[in-house]
Amino acid sequence: MPAFPYRPFLAAALLALSLGATAAPATPAAVAFDTTPRAGQHQRQSMDIQATIKMRIEPAPEATDEQRAKINQAAENFTRMGPMKVAVKMAQAMKVGQPDAVGWLPLTMTTSSKGGEVEVGGKVQPLPQKAQDLAFTARFNPKDFAFEIQGVSGAPALDELLRKQGNAMVGEALQLYKVLAQKPLQVGESVEVPMTMALPIPLPGGAGTMQNKLRFTLVRVDRGVASFDMAMDMTMDINAPLPAAASAASAASSPAAAASAADGAAKVMAITMTGTGKGSSTLRMADGLPLTSQLKMALTITMKMPDNGLMLMDMDMDMRAKGESLAKPAPARSAAKRKP
Repeated sequence: MPAFPYRPFLAAALLALSLGATAAPATPAAVAFDTTPRAGQHQRQSMDIQATIKMRIEPAPEATDEQRAKINQAAENFTRMGPMKVAVKMAQAMKVGQPDAVGWLPLTMTTSSKGGEVEVGGKVQPLPQKAQDLAFTARFNPKDFAFEIQGVSGAPALDELLRKQGNAMVGEALQLYKVLAQKPLQVGESVEVPMTMALPIPLPGGAGTMQNKLRFTLVRVDRGVASFDMAMDMTMDINAPLPAAASAASAASSPAAAASAADGAAKVMAITMTGTGKGSSTLRMADGLPLTSQLKMALTITMKMPDNGLMLMDMDMDMRAKGESLAKPAPARSAAKRKP
């Protein structure tokens, strides 16, 4: 099972949790989102992700008889395998320093894998605990929401990619949060914000976009905690050229593919994904800490494979998170210092 079909979604979801959906202190009558990182913030989100993936393959209409035979045989193997179940635990933290002379805030974001497991055909396989640890340093300007990644550690293969395209991706996400911060809500009111993000595809000639529509409804404010209902609609389109080795193997598998390769036609894997989600979250307004969040999503993924095969996936995902503040409280003033 390739990991890349749902990595972009996870990256986007984890990014939102890393930045922290915070709310500025306000009266219960109006609560304004404020996702701007603040000096001295140090927060951590513990995440639990459960996913069930059902896969099937079928021949595309243009498949040859030879291709259909191979695809149908593979389809029987998928049927015997049954659903794939994935459980992942992660922790994300963001630490913000003090502003420099011109107002930029230094910050560090870390994502740590806490283990997990994959169940296929009734067999459970543990996931490597340290396989996806990632950290990067950056700086953020709250005046214009400018963002710059300065260093990446833990993923050498992604270092250059994040440096080149990560700034644009995070910048687009921050613009969403900027819009939300400017729309205060009263209890019962909703705000819906569209978001389009270009996806970095680590292959020459690759391209992709992800479009989200996020809706937040303020349900109540009680004892300094704001509760929200969340809804999400998402679509994603990716066109990724296959590596040369895969194209050559495809060409060798059938005369039609060989003729296509001989004509110089590039093999491209087309991936589309649609999804909807509903959930809820709570925010402690005094320090902007996301206390809890839950989002259930139903995703449908279609991949156009080499040799005219279609891989179809239905994924049910349940994402839960709990937040805690790691910032040290300000030291209490002594009685002697309080005297005039």
